[in-house]
Amino acid sequence: MDNRIHPLVTVYGMENNNGVEFLFPGRTVTIEGGKETLLFLLRQCTGYRTAEEIASAVCEQTGHNKEEVWEVMEELLARHILVDANRYYLLFHMASENPMPFLRELSEEDTTRMLREGESPLVPFPSSRYTALEQLLEKRESVRQFSGEPLSFDELSRLAWAVYGRIKRSEKFPESSIGLGTVPSGGAMYPLRLFVLDRKGPSGWMVYIGYPKGLQVRSLVSKQQAIHALGEDSILEGAAAVYILTCDFQRIIQKYGNRGYRFALLEAGHAAQNAYLWCAEQNLGVVEVGGFLDEELANLLLLSYPRQAPLTALIIGRRKS
Repeated sequence: MDNRIHPLVTVYGMENNNGVEFLFPGRTVTIEGGKETLLFLLRQCTGYRTAEEIASAVCEQTGHNKEEVWEVMEELLARHILVDANRYYLLFHMASENPMPFLRELSEEDTTRMLREGESPLVPFPSSRYTALEQLLEKRESVRQFSGEPLSFDELSRLAWAVYGRIKRSEKFPESSIGLGTVPSGGAMYPLRLFVLDRKGPSGWMVYIGYPKGLQVRSLVSKQQAIHALGEDSILEGAAAVYILTCDFQRIIQKYGNRGYRFALLEAGHAAQNAYLWCAEQNLGVVEVGGFLDEELANLLLLSYPRQAPLTALIIGRRKS
């Protein structure tokens, strides 16, 4: 364990006959024995003190040696009772993954009522004379029925560049001083990774990863693996490709801490909009889906979840006539 991390208590705990019981959503975890020492240790874990400072304070108060205290803190971190305060975003990410523990089902009547209540929050456009970009924005839509026809590798590559590509002017400027890609990125950190699933007949999907020199083969996955992870059987049936935006959170939090998580989500949104506009221009269909199984999809892409995780997926195909 890194003694420079800043441990923070994440869950409510209460004493019982065996030790201290911690209350997680839908489950409890009990740490047995040494209640007084454990409770004193937890009181030090406010997120402002390093693990080294906490261990020294516990040893001075209780007489335990540092090895014993380190073992306790490592167990608490492994069980998510403690978290490094600089990685607090991971708790939200895991709490919001599928299957969601706090899901609320809304009926069509509920949704309709919410949309009709009050005025629309969207900004009206006073003119009917559209620029080229405005025409694409007008045409942009989610399409859920596809013809089943494949996309060429040139189309796959061009869309990959539009979604998360490197721009030529980046060759003339230091990486820290200007945006390098087709989307803005906080601090020019560019923490996202693009994966492309290309349909290869009825047997499965070829997985490409978007490296700086273009799409490169990552692996081959079966049809059932893709359907299970993405949870979109009917839409995938006619789709030609799936573009998945993932994030290596460690890359962005090195500079911005927990706020970097927010920047990563915004960046994925910029990239997804680029996909919609490119598909509108090329008369292709696209629909963004977020109901995938986070860990299963991460495993499919050979990611180290949850430090590396999928953020959103875009299903692409030729429109069904």
